[in-house]
Amino acid sequence: MNKKGIIFMMLLLSVVLIMGVTVVAEEKGPFNVAFSNVWEGNTWGVQSKAEFYAEVDRQKAAGLLGEVYYANANFNAEKQVSDLEDLLNKKVDILILQPVNPPAVSGVIQKFYEKGTVVIPCVSPLETDKYTASLMSDDKEFGATGAQFIADVLKGKGNIVALDGMDGITVAINRWAGAKAVFDKYPDIKILGKTFADWDYAKGKAAMENFLSAFPEIDGVWASGGAMTQGAIEAFVEAGRSLVPMSGEDNNGFLKIWKKNMGKDKFDAIGCSMPTYLFAEGLKLGLDILQGKVEVGKTVSKDQVVHVYTITKDNLDKFVRPDLPDSFWANSHMSEDQIKALFPEK
Repeated sequence: MNKKGIIFMMLLLSVVLIMGVTVVAEEKGPFNVAFSNVWEGNTWGVQSKAEFYAEVDRQKAAGLLGEVYYANANFNAEKQVSDLEDLLNKKVDILILQPVNPPAVSGVIQKFYEKGTVVIPCVSPLETDKYTASLMSDDKEFGATGAQFIADVLKGKGNIVALDGMDGITVAINRWAGAKAVFDKYPDIKILGKTFADWDYAKGKAAMENFLSAFPEIDGVWASGGAMTQGAIEAFVEAGRSLVPMSGEDNNGFLKIWKKNMGKDKFDAIGCSMPTYLFAEGLKLGLDILQGKVEVGKTVSKDQVVHVYTITKDNLDKFVRPDLPDSFWANSHMSEDQIKALFPEK
């Protein structure tokens, strides 16, 4: 290359860096993918993994995927780092992950990125910019949506309790931040108590039983999602207390008990969603990037946010599945056959 060509290439590279455009050479595949999961210890995690592998099957049938590596960190940051270091020794074209502890994985993530791996964090953000693109749900919007629903139904006045997710987890932190920002606008809404119930049905029910014993007047329940609201409704019914407005998620157990109690007392509800298909969408995005179908920073943004959709009493029947178990999540991209395979009839 002559001197003018070298200068042109240097200028072009400078423009790309300034614009923040991620350029990946177009490839044909098949590609190897690795999925480093935080946890599959609840029904959301189980279905998310199934959604990912449903997409794997589609892409393998199209001839685009080769090896698929999976690692479950089981909420242990050290294990996730160790898993990722092991994966560094393999040929990984796409890395999909949800970090347990974002700072802890920054160093090893940078190594993948520098090797040319397409790195796509999903659900929870990283604390490094050394990734290709991200897919996140808007957790502050999630929390705020449920809080605004309760504030509106109560007309800005009443006593509420809050069932939070897991202590220290980014999703829970952001959902409560969104909710608290709404409740702070209403001085006549009093938060009697907030407790962590780990997005779990049994823990949510036990926590609500404790709240019902402690507080004779509860006008509303905000929940960070999971199956906690299902447990809360059952606790109210079993205690003989009038049902009140509650927020929840698109968990089928909650949707079924919501429909069963529709119109009782002052009960009304809303269901928000963090889609179980985010990791599957991350895989699709990674393949599109490698094939040159999209260009990060140009045709798609580096950081993509999936906004919250809501289930209300007006559209509940479109989402609730009486034929499926409580553990099903309504916002699914799986086919009916794949859903039935995951939840076989007993």
